Amino acid sequence: MEIPYVRAEVRDLSGRIFRIVETHVVPGLDLDGYGSPVVLVPPDRKNLNLFNMHWRLFIQRGDCGHELGTVIGMDDPFPEPGEFRGLRNFSVAEPVQPGIAGEGFQGVSITVYSFDGRRYLGGRSDYR
Repeated sequence: MEIPYVRAEVRDLSGRIFRIVETHVVPGLDLDGYGSPVVLVPPDRKNLNLFNMHWRLFIQRGDCGHELGTVIGMDDPFPEPGEFRGLRNFSVAEPVQPGIAGEGFQGVSITVYSFDGRRYLGGRSDYR
């Protein structure tokens, strides 16, 4: 499968452009132990929201992209200890709106993703 190229605007709660995101290789993230590039693709739609951002996750082998799931969060994944079913675990940080994790709380949630044999699935989120 060809990995799609997408470029999109992410808006903050007041509707201002917070960041421009696009399809990109995640530097330094090796999920398979062979150095295959990990590529994130943002949603192909307008008015993406900072607090509801997700990416399609691909691993690229040669000219083919293999979609391995969806990750939620604004920033790139980073490696975590361990692997499951042959692919390394990773985590993603996501900004949290005030009041989501408790009264007056504002910060980030960290979610660890593991491979189930078909796709990556997120586990429980740790609020910080």
